[in-house]
Amino acid sequence: MKKIMLQLLALTVLATSFVSCSGTGGGYYYDEPDWYYNCYPVYDAWGYYLYDDCYWEYYNQGELVASELDISAEVADVETLKVEKLASKYTQEFGLSVADATKLSQNVYDFAALEDRTENDIADFAEKMYGVNPTDVVSAVGKAQVGQNAELESMIEAKAKDFNITVDNAKGLLKALHGSALEANGINL
Repeated sequence: MKKIMLQLLALTVLATSFVSCSGTGGGYYYDEPDWYYNCYPVYDAWGYYLYDDCYWEYYNQGELVASELDISAEVADVETLKVEKLASKYTQEFGLSVADATKLSQNVYDFAALEDRTENDIADFAEKMYGVNPTDVVSAVGKAQVGQNAELESMIEAKAKDFNITVDNAKGLLKALHGSALEANGINL
């Protein structure tokens, strides 16, 4: 019931935002916003200066900070930024290409967004993310749990070659993504 109410509330907010974007209301139109890099001081509870919070803002014709009326576009921009930041991290830490890192980070966020994950969702995620058959992964992980790491090692080597990274970076990436699951099952890479 709570989930349905939240979905209904989200739908109402989105519908209202679309009406405000396309309506003929009293807002004013601006062609090209002017971008400015603004810094605002941040203080603690006792009034002591901590740091400057700086970011880019754009202004409308009335010299006021313009707010985005299209909420879905703003959310999409935030999601895109998150994917780009994670892709940048994967590129720097593991030597992935920008395209592979972006694809990988997009899959990570897509998987995290799924609330009710089924076995098929997990299998589809593994197929998209690594390009391997999920049953092969289950077999390799099952053997690795009893100390037979050869199949898992060969799978990691093949994926390192596909991603054009070193085997150590591939293992580091695997640990970053699935470290707690590997540790919980007693698999040491």
